[in-house]
Amino acid sequence: MKISISALSIAYGLTPEALRYYEEKGLLTPDRAASSGFRKFSIQDVQVLGIIKSLQRQGFSLDEIRRVLKTGVSLGELIDMMDEKRIQLCEQISQASAIRNRLTRCTDLLRDHEHLLMKPRLCQGCAAYLVDFDSVAALWASVPKSPLLKDLIEALPLSSYCTTVPLARLNGGDAPTRTGICAPTEFAALIHADFSQMRMSAGPRTVRMLFDLRPPQRTSLSPVIARMQAFLKENNLTPVCEGYTRQYSWHVDENGQQQQFSELIVPVL
Repeated sequence: MKISISALSIAYGLTPEALRYYEEKGLLTPDRAASSGFRKFSIQDVQVLGIIKSLQRQGFSLDEIRRVLKTGVSLGELIDMMDEKRIQLCEQISQASAIRNRLTRCTDLLRDHEHLLMKPRLCQGCAAYLVDFDSVAALWASVPKSPLLKDLIEALPLSSYCTTVPLARLNGGDAPTRTGICAPTEFAALIHADFSQMRMSAGPRTVRMLFDLRPPQRTSLSPVIARMQAFLKENNLTPVCEGYTRQYSWHVDENGQQQQFSELIVPVL
């Protein structure tokens, strides 16, 4: 029994070009001896293609699959390869779960934004690693020589671009804000970065305040920080380290105005 390339491509959701590429890699051996010159695949080719698709879904590259099917590996080597793919898959599942949880918190916040805007509230503490710079330009100038920054940017959205507010300014003094990246400690195990190069923003409790930037590049954080300072004073709360903003959403409203929701997070005693 011979199967046409069109039937096989439809069955496996592949293009004929993909099947020809598998043939070029030596994974499939269709019969082209017929006078028509059309490729005809055997039952063995169908079984091999099923193995290829299965291994691809488990994270194997075509080169690895060719090694398994054609070059040959020992049983121990195959087990090691599958163990490695299993570990990678578990990490992907953990990352997807963390992103799902963050999306849930984000959507809950945005649904309630009209009630929460510019209203500080005391919440469960959230620790985060921070790295920041004097300006956006300084941050990007550091990227080529900083594996840490590349790792943190690669980890978006488990990490976030942020603005940090110095402790001196939270206590009523005058100090410039800085631009950087934050990574919540709850995601640290999922981000392959050297956190020893970052400092910790931590506290048993935090004060959080949602605010809206329109547009962000022209908006000062001064009103947000002033409202936060007033809340801290009213409630006898003391910042224990610098605060940081976390971006949640940006969009263009029906009036064509760019809007961006962010949240200022301040660890407190």
